Amino acid sequence: MIAMIEPIRILSVDVVPQAIISLPVGKVVGRRADISRGNDDLDDYEGASFKLDNKIELAVRHYRGHPENTSTLYIDRSQSDIKQITRLIRKILDELHVPLEALQWERRDNLDL
Repeated sequence: MIAMIEPIRILSVDVVPQAIISLPVGKVVGRRADISRGNDDLDDYEGASFKLDNKIELAVRHYRGHPENTSTLYIDRSQSDIKQITRLIRKILDELHVPLEALQWERRDNLDL
């Protein structure tokens, strides 16, 4: 099956951090979406939101105060199976043309976070 990732303006689901990428948001997102600025209960951020395969919502964000030149991958909270999350992370990185070597941390590295 061919995966498809498309930009969306607003998330309709709660998302949770599932991976940290050692690249700034602009390098992760590229020309696939406009980077916007926003804020939530955590802090101010810049990022973009997407839908994978027309069903799974995700966001690539960098929050103020997080280490420079990093992005966090947030995936729909309903995804709870660690094996599935791990597969999703790789699929998303592939769709965004981000090398696996840029993956700094992922949920399976620490399930308690």
